[in-house]
Amino acid sequence: MHKANHHSARASRVVRLGDPVLDRYLEFVESRARHNTLLATASDLKTFFRIVDKAPADVTPADVLGFVTEQRKPKGDGRVVRLADGESGLAARTIKRRLSSVSGLFSYLVLCGDVATNPV
Repeated sequence: MHKANHHSARASRVVRLGDPVLDRYLEFVESRARHNTLLATASDLKTFFRIVDKAPADVTPADVLGFVTEQRKPKGDGRVVRLADGESGLAARTIKRRLSSVSGLFSYLVLCGDVATNPV
């Protein structure tokens, strides 16, 4: 009984972005990873595709580089700096995680035959 409740609770927290290609990938991630990993992946992909406003099949390496550049830009008024390195913008660790999520999507799409190469 406990497992059934756990499964139904997890099923009620379905994470989707509303794009058929991205949602198919999120279903794949959901079947293989913890829920927090799914949430982070969905957030990373949402951020990426909000900045790179293209369909996955149209994303180029230049788009990925543009995304990284955008992530490194100072946020807000530029007066806030990271304690770790004195720089502004997102931490390198956050950018790497986001790129890892995007790369995972494109590796999956290459395997499925939806794109020819991984632009990351």
